[in-house]
Amino acid sequence: MELRIRPDNYLQTAAVQELHVLTSHWQSDMAFFADELRFIDVLFDKYFNALIDPENIGKTKAVASKLSNLKSDREMLSSRISDHLHNMKEFMTNTPQNDLTILRDEHVSLEEALTEFIKNFRVVKREIFEVTERIARTEKARHLISK
Repeated sequence: MELRIRPDNYLQTAAVQELHVLTSHWQSDMAFFADELRFIDVLFDKYFNALIDPENIGKTKAVASKLSNLKSDREMLSSRISDHLHNMKEFMTNTPQNDLTILRDEHVSLEEALTEFIKNFRVVKREIFEVTERIARTEKARHLISK
């Protein structure tokens, strides 16, 4: 997921309904990331529980720790997005007299957090696939040699 390129002042000028649609997309993205993380867990468990070997243990622990942090970050961010959506709905239905400053600030903060999460997600996913691939190749070579 890439964030859209838009005018610098978009978040300051967009209607709350537009921000609500964007935030709803973020919520959908968080559900997708949850599915991806479940798949990575299965992959991780399949290769690492059975194939841990002294030469890989350090990297395995490091990647497992990053994966755990990523899951916690996703849960926290997903909760923040849900809260933000709720706040936007309240704002749209109650039509308060105050301005959108608080909602806009919250939106900017969420967008920055989401961007950082996506960067971290990509790095961790790449590391997991690299380690998994290396272990799978090692096991395949061991299997071929033992025949």
